[in-house]
Amino acid sequence: MRADTVDLRRIFGRDIRYTVPLFQRPYVWDRDENWAPLWADIRRTIELAEQATENETVAPHFLGALVFDETPYLSSNLETRQVIDGQQRLTTLQLFLFAARISATALDHERSVRLLSKFLENDEDLFDRDGHPDHLYKIWPTNADREEFRTVMTGHGGTGRLAQAVAYFQQEISSWLAEATDPEERLGALVQTMREHLRLVIIDLEKHDDAQVVFETLNSRGTPLEKADLIKNLLFRTAEHAGADVDRLYTTYWFPFDQDEWRTEQRTGRITRSRLDVFLTHWLIMRSRRDFTSSALFKEFERWLAASSASTEDVFAELARYADIYERIDHHPTDGVEGRFLYRMKVMDTSTPMPLLLFLYGLEEGVLSSERRLRAIRAVDSYLMRRTILNLTNRDYNHVFRELVTAAARQPEYADEAVIKTLSSMQGPHRQWPTDAEFRTALEQAPLYSRLYRSRVRILLEALEDALRTDHTEQLVPPVGEQVSAKLTIEHVMPQSWRDNWPVLEDDLQEGAERDELVHTLGNLTLLTGRLNPALGNMAWESKKQLLGEHSLLRLTHGTLLNSPEDSGITDWAAHWDEHRIRVRGSYLASIALRIWLFADGLLSLPVDSASAVN
Repeated sequence: MRADTVDLRRIFGRDIRYTVPLFQRPYVWDRDENWAPLWADIRRTIELAEQATENETVAPHFLGALVFDETPYLSSNLETRQVIDGQQRLTTLQLFLFAARISATALDHERSVRLLSKFLENDEDLFDRDGHPDHLYKIWPTNADREEFRTVMTGHGGTGRLAQAVAYFQQEISSWLAEATDPEERLGALVQTMREHLRLVIIDLEKHDDAQVVFETLNSRGTPLEKADLIKNLLFRTAEHAGADVDRLYTTYWFPFDQDEWRTEQRTGRITRSRLDVFLTHWLIMRSRRDFTSSALFKEFERWLAASSASTEDVFAELARYADIYERIDHHPTDGVEGRFLYRMKVMDTSTPMPLLLFLYGLEEGVLSSERRLRAIRAVDSYLMRRTILNLTNRDYNHVFRELVTAAARQPEYADEAVIKTLSSMQGPHRQWPTDAEFRTALEQAPLYSRLYRSRVRILLEALEDALRTDHTEQLVPPVGEQVSAKLTIEHVMPQSWRDNWPVLEDDLQEGAERDELVHTLGNLTLLTGRLNPALGNMAWESKKQLLGEHSLLRLTHGTLLNSPEDSGITDWAAHWDEHRIRVRGSYLASIALRIWLFADGLLSLPVDSASAVN
C-alpha cells in the first residue's frame, strides 16, 4: 500500500468519486462526540490563519487517516475509489463543506460558492447526468444513507443524522461569521483553510493488498466498530468475490439490520452491545454449538463461515429468518405460558436460553408441534425458577443451554423430550435441576424476601396469582413488573417490624428470632399496589385485614390470606395472623408452585396436547 499526507485539494479538488461499500455501517457520528470537536479544530485553525502575519507559515491541522481501494467504474470517466476506512470522517467533511456553501450563498459571496462547489460536485461533462445523476457527488455513502444524502445535498433538508449535521454546521458557521467585523473576509479565510491547512493521511491499497484484512485490522482493535459491522463486511466481500448481486442481497436481507432498531445498545450482563451484536451471538451459539465471549464474535463467525458449506445467500437468508424469530420472541405479549416465561427471563436478566429458543421457534410446525415446543419451554422455565428460588448460581448456564441445543438438534421432532431428559441428567450445584423436595423446602422455609432480589420474589408471587385464577374468576390481568406505573409491590402481612403490634409469644425462648426469619418466607408475602403498601405499614392485623379486604382484588390475597386456603383445617382463619397460619399458607402456595413448575417426570407424563395447560 502507498501512504501520503495531503490537503483537501488533493482529496476533493479533482473530479473523483469516493464510494462507501454497502457492507460498511451507516453514518453514526453525532454532535457531542464528533461534529463539535471537528468544528472546534477547524475554527481554531482558521483563527490561527487569521492572526498569522504575511510571512508566517500556518501549521496545518491533521484530521486523521483514510484508506482507499481503487475500483474501476465503466459507466463514467470519473476516477473511483472505494472507501475502506474513514467513511465517517470523509462524509462529515462533505457535510461541513455543504453547510459552508449555504452560508456563502447567504452572503452572496460568489467566489467562495464556486470554490466550495468544486469540492462538492464533479464536472457534469464527465458522466451521464440522466443515467447516473448521483455521480455528481464526490462521495456516495453506503446504501442505508443514500436516500437521505441525496435529499440533504439537493437542499431539501430532512430529519436524519446527515441533515442534523448540516444544520449544526450551518448554524455554527453562520454565528461565527456574524461575530466578525468583515464576515466575507472571514468566509474567505474559512475557504482557504479548508483548501490548504487541513491534512489527512491517504492510504491507497495496491492490487496485492487484501482490503478485507486491512478493514479488520483497522477496525477490530479497540475501536467502537461493532462486531456486526465486521461480519457484514466479511459476508458482502465474500459474496462480491463469488460474483453475487450484492445490492440485491443487501436490499433483500441486510437492510433492516442497518436501521436504528437493531443498532440500539442494550446491556447483557455487565457489557453493553448493540442489539444486532447480541442477536448474532445467540444465533451463532445456536448454529455452531460453541461457547465464546462477546469479544470473539467476529472470529467465531469467520471460523464458522469458513467451515460451513452454505452459500453466502443462504447465510443471509438464514440470518433474516432468525432475526424475525428473535423479534417475535423479544416482543412477545406477556400473557400465556410463553409470554410469562419470556417476561420472567427479562426480570431475571438472563438471556442464555435464547440460542435454544431460537432453535425451538425455528423448527417448522411439521417438525416440532407448538404443543411440544410449549412443553420444552415449561421445562426451561421450571429449571430457571427452581434454581432461582434455591438461590443457585447461573455461572454455568452458557454450557447448559449449549448442550440443550445440541440435544434438541439430535431429535428435533422430539426436542421437548430431549430438553427435559438432558436437564434432568444435569449434576452438581452449578447445573442440577432442583427436585420437588428441594423446591418445596425452599418455598416453605427459606427467607425468600431477604435472600433473593425483590424482582425475583415478585415474579414468583405474580405466577402464583396467575395460577390461582380459574374460569370463574374475572379475567383481570395482573400488571407485571415491567409496567412500572401499575407495578405491584411485595407486602409483608406480618410486618418486618412486627414487634410494634405483634408481641413476642410467651413460650418463645428465642424472643422472636425465629419469627424474624419467618416473616420473610413465602407464606407471609403478598402483592399490593404501590399506594396501598405504605398505607398498611406496621399496623395490627385487624386494621390491615380491613384495608386488604376493601382495596385488594388479587386471588393471592382473598383466596389464601383473608380466607382459608383449601384443606387448611382452620375454621377461624382470618381471626388471627400467626406463625401457624404463615406455615400453612406457605405450604399451600408451595403446592401450587410445584404444579406451575413441574419436574421432569411431571412434564413427561403430560399428554403433549395438554402441555400448555397449568394444572
